[in-house]
Amino acid sequence: MNRSCIPPFWHPAFSEGFILDWDGVLAETRLSFAAIREKYFEGKFVPLFEAIAALPPDQAEELKKDIYDVEMQGAEKAEAVPGAQELLEWLSVQDIPWCVVSRNCMDSITLAAARAGLQLPEVVKSRDNPPVKPDPGALWSGAAEMGVPSAKCVMVGDFLYDLVGARRAGIRAVLVQRPEAEWKHWADVSFDNMRGFVASLKSPEPLVPWEYALIEADKLKAAASKGVRLSAMSPYLLSECMKKAAEGVLYFLIDDPLSPLSPDQWRIMPGLAPSWLDQPVREVLRALLQSRFPMTEVVEKELRGISFLDR
Repeated sequence: MNRSCIPPFWHPAFSEGFILDWDGVLAETRLSFAAIREKYFEGKFVPLFEAIAALPPDQAEELKKDIYDVEMQGAEKAEAVPGAQELLEWLSVQDIPWCVVSRNCMDSITLAAARAGLQLPEVVKSRDNPPVKPDPGALWSGAAEMGVPSAKCVMVGDFLYDLVGARRAGIRAVLVQRPEAEWKHWADVSFDNMRGFVASLKSPEPLVPWEYALIEADKLKAAASKGVRLSAMSPYLLSECMKKAAEGVLYFLIDDPLSPLSPDQWRIMPGLAPSWLDQPVREVLRALLQSRFPMTEVVEKELRGISFLDR
């Protein structure tokens, strides 16, 4: 690994599995559902597949057919996104597994792949096999079928649902092909086009992950060289650790890791499930930190090169 990309910094080049959206990332089909939204929802932007359940059965079936027809018409004219083949070649050379997770139907994906000259991977998740993005289960399923832990994957997409799905799944997210998108803030990093993304993969530079987006890189680097040593009996143990993690601290050492979580510690940490009461405080802290700051570690002893401060 590029030493400059060690935690808390990151780059998608070091991910162990790639989850790729299909339309707009690999194949360009120029789909437009504006007419469908006008027909069924007075032009309002709604998630179409999720809205089907709210319609009367006859209208729901008609909507499904209209969506299918639009997708197949787009697939008939599909072209490879500029840079898509270069991405797949890079993944092949690096021997990194990849899959497709799409909201499109499988028929349109297969047709678009043939028209665009793109070879599909072994794992292709379409809306024909629920759950569907942004449900995190869609991404977890793709990662599982590749045989890669989801936390070690990256999602590459061109639309909001890709990014929201990744965030819900605890997966890094890359936005491509949408330089004017209003929802870039959902992504760990964005690239104006696929070729720019591939160039970055070939020459990776350290990036600040999404959870530290509000911290300047120099301050983040400084915080990451520090650890925190805490008493397992402190009622403020969890809240203090979360506060320091938000500042970029990565390492946490507890003097008695098997000490059970007390009622006072539970009360002071809003939102913590009651099921954690009386569980080892180390496991509670690890789960809590990982849910928000996946690069953090609860360590068993002090680490060389890390300055531990008592709290």
